[in-house]
Amino acid sequence: MKNAVIVGGGRGKGAIIVDCLLKNQYNVINIGSSKHPDCENIIVDWKDIDISFVQRHCRFDYPIDFIFFSQNSSSLAEQDFSLKIDTLQTWRLVKDWTQSNWLSCQLPFLLVHTLRDNIHANTKIGWMLSSYIKHTAKGNNKNPDYSSFKYFNYLQMKCFSEQNNFKTFGIYPDFNVDKSENILYNTIIQVLLDTDKHKEYYF
Repeated sequence: MKNAVIVGGGRGKGAIIVDCLLKNQYNVINIGSSKHPDCENIIVDWKDIDISFVQRHCRFDYPIDFIFFSQNSSSLAEQDFSLKIDTLQTWRLVKDWTQSNWLSCQLPFLLVHTLRDNIHANTKIGWMLSSYIKHTAKGNNKNPDYSSFKYFNYLQMKCFSEQNNFKTFGIYPDFNVDKSENILYNTIIQVLLDTDKHKEYYF
């Protein structure tokens, strides 16, 4: 049986990915604040995940064949750039922004490095990306930190691929299309079948 680690797989779109992996005979470890009923769970409040938590709880003694980052975090909105916001609120925004950056970008970077001894040439590591990484995308300024995090994840996906021999992939979803959950499920099946060193999927 193959092994998978999913960050943010307890519910929503992440749970669809977990369901697909379970159906395809994967042993799945879900890391996040919500429990998936059918897999192993490492449950933690998002605000409590830090470097020491990853070092203590995210080490395994078997190969990891699939890793996916499905978590999202955003703290900034377009209106937060108004200079009418008072000083205390600005400080709070910066603190929340820092936490969102940690969860969205730095946590995947740390976790991949932490699992270096579990990762092998056929391990597939993926990120949920977004069309908002394009600077011309309409609406990408509505939550500017979210858009920037997705772009960084695109870059770290590319850098991990170029610097290592494992496989990487990114998914650019449009959850406004009909049957988007079914499309996501089938996209994961295609990821499991593909043998590309790096590939990006769109729907």
